[in-house]
Amino acid sequence: MKRKLICSIMSVILIFSSFLSVTAFAESGSTECEYPFVLIRGMDFNGLYVDIGTENEEECLKPITFTGVIRTVFNALGGYIKTGTLDGFTDPILDYVNEIMGSMACDENGNSVYNVSSPEYPLAVSNYPELLEALADSTSEQGILKEAVEEYGAENVYYMVYDWRLDPLDNCDKLYDLIELAKSEHDAEKVNLVCCSMGGIITDAYLYKYGCESFNKIIFDSTVFCGTDVVTELFQGKVNITGETLSNYVTGMISSGFISNILEKSGIFDRLAELAMKFVEQEKDYVYENFLVNTFGTMPALWALVQCEDYQACLDYMFPTEADREKYSGLIERADALQEMMSGMDEILTALPEQGVAVAVVASYGSALAPVYESANTAGDSFLESHLMLGRAVVANHNEQLPDDYTADDETKLSPDRCVDLSNCLFPEYTWAICGSPHVAASYGTDFSEFLFWLVNYDGQPTVTSNPNYPQFMLSGSDEHLELFG
Repeated sequence: MKRKLICSIMSVILIFSSFLSVTAFAESGSTECEYPFVLIRGMDFNGLYVDIGTENEEECLKPITFTGVIRTVFNALGGYIKTGTLDGFTDPILDYVNEIMGSMACDENGNSVYNVSSPEYPLAVSNYPELLEALADSTSEQGILKEAVEEYGAENVYYMVYDWRLDPLDNCDKLYDLIELAKSEHDAEKVNLVCCSMGGIITDAYLYKYGCESFNKIIFDSTVFCGTDVVTELFQGKVNITGETLSNYVTGMISSGFISNILEKSGIFDRLAELAMKFVEQEKDYVYENFLVNTFGTMPALWALVQCEDYQACLDYMFPTEADREKYSGLIERADALQEMMSGMDEILTALPEQGVAVAVVASYGSALAPVYESANTAGDSFLESHLMLGRAVVANHNEQLPDDYTADDETKLSPDRCVDLSNCLFPEYTWAICGSPHVAASYGTDFSEFLFWLVNYDGQPTVTSNPNYPQFMLSGSDEHLELFG
């Protein structure tokens, strides 16, 4: 009885102290907050749930299990032996992939097939103690959020989380509501916005639909605000795997240079790429028809990422017949609207500074991209192509430099390693290219985080010459340190 009483008292003390720590964290803030801070997160496969908030809640993306992989391998081999065709081999693989990802599919109109949603935070983050408790040793967006809470106090911070698959022109309505609430609660005319990765397209949609009057500053951190090559090419069936891109990607994940050299000299990457492309040549249409079109092809947001000049080619490939176009007419109507938005987006973006909105673009280069499409040999940050994240910059291929005879229009905009030319990007004076940093950098407590919040807190429009500690081109690494080129 006495032991139970002691345990009960200790439990109450722990709960109370936890409450106090969260409250203190929520109310902290060392920097005067003239403008509310709004953060838009990027694409998060693990952030989507089926039947969220019910007893049936489960992650939309099912976990890959050892048992599932072994079962699939045996079924695939058995299917090939039984039918003597690659379709017999492919079917069990597609069945398992659909088992893992099938709940993510949208329908012919671009609406979610299943009851899928994500946790949302329509109020200031001070209202969500469970979110604040999770901000420990945070990376990426969570790290930015934690730093913002400490800088400004949780009552001044707002976090836009959304179902990234859906139409950005619909999702941006939620951003509008969040911004209006932030302005109202703090009697402010404007907010500071940091958008990450897929958040760039939500920001584009907001600017297109609502204008820029509510922004003091917008910072694009590794965003898709100019679309992506990977979606553009895969939606045209341009699947391509080469020994070079496969080697770049795999060896980039291996810390041992000795092992990397052995693998490269063995020729294994060329052989694997050759085998993979033989499979692609025979099974690509089957895979697209039975998985890619019905899953990723139905997500409206991905159609916003297609480069405008390739949009018709993507439609023709994904929906080749009149019957297909009729079936997906609702989705195509959404895609048409998104492409109309993107066709004038460069002009909307470049007009921001003259309309009183400070802008900063930050992105990485120097990491290999997934080796499955034609442009995977260009420089990236492991996820997206650097030239588009940097606002249509000129960027060399991975592990290469721009040619010796290449001349930049402005030599001061050519990186010291001759990999990036920012002369003619959207914002030549407001764009920072960081070699070696991860996608959506600014993890809590890092040099990159200090840099990002220097951009946020700078009075007025920061430029690449505003602070000698943060020149236009810097070096980094997975630990997100920052250093100058030697």
